[in-house]
Formats: sequence, C-alpha cells, structure tokens
Amino acid sequence: MSKGCFALLACLLALPLQATEFAPLDRNAARQLLDPANHRQPTVVTLWSADCSYCKKNLQLLSSLRKNNKQLKVISIAAEAAGTAQEQAIDRYALPEPHYAYGADNPEAIAYAIDPDWAGELPRTFLFDGHGHLEKVSGVISVGRIEKATGLRFQ
Repeated sequence: MSKGCFALLACLLALPLQATEFAPLDRNAARQLLDPANHRQPTVVTLWSADCSYCKKNLQLLSSLRKNNKQLKVISIAAEAAGTAQEQAIDRYALPEPHYAYGADNPEAIAYAIDPDWAGELPRTFLFDGHGHLEKVSGVISVGRIEKATGLRFQ
C-alpha cells in the first residue's frame, strides 16, 4: 500500500461518524404526524425513550420488520429531547429516517397533540394501514398485531 493510501485511510478513520439527525417535534408537527390522512402506506409511528427497556424491544422488532418488508414506513419519536443516548439507540437498531425528538415546545402540549387520550406510558405505538385506519397500542407490540393493523405480512 502506498503512502498516499495510508494517508487517505488515516484521514477517513479520523472523521467523526455521522450522527443521527432528529427533527425537533412541536405540537403542530405532532398533529401532522399522527393524522391518518397523511399516511398513504402502512406506517408505524413509535414513541420511545432511551431509558425504556420495552421501548428498545419495540425498536428492535420494528428494525427487523422494516428490513423484511420495505413497504413498512417507520417513524420514531423520542419522547424527550435528542441527545447522545437517543442517537445511539437509533443507530443501534438502524432504523431509517425520519426521526423526531421533543423540541422546545411544552412537553405536555406535544403529548396532547400526539394523542389527547395518552397518559404518557411508553412505549406507545400508532399503526396506520395507509387507508385511514389508525390503531393505538401501549406496551410491547407483536408481529401479529402489526400485520393485522397494517395489512402487511412479515416472514
């Protein structure tokens, strides 16, 4: 290997890894994200927290299902401000964008805009079939529940 190749390799290794981008979520964006009319394909919107073990189970399942069926759109919302822990979690599960995190808006106002009936329990998952139907789930989700709600099949 030439000196030039070593120098290029050293430069590439010195570059910081690309951090996951989180769009800040406010109450208006939350209303838009959770409006069934805005989902024309099977979509899962998952609310999670970096310190929630059940949330991590859901993220892992969604990552696996998304790899299995590209028709499934996954949108993640960290129910907290974005930071290193959130970036590491999303990177670990290799979930595709978009990713949101609570922004500068009042957290209670964001939560109410997401779902007025939501008591704040995590994980919270919203399953859209792409035809106007929405199913809300608190807790760990299953493949069967996602298949039934979205109309997709996973192997």
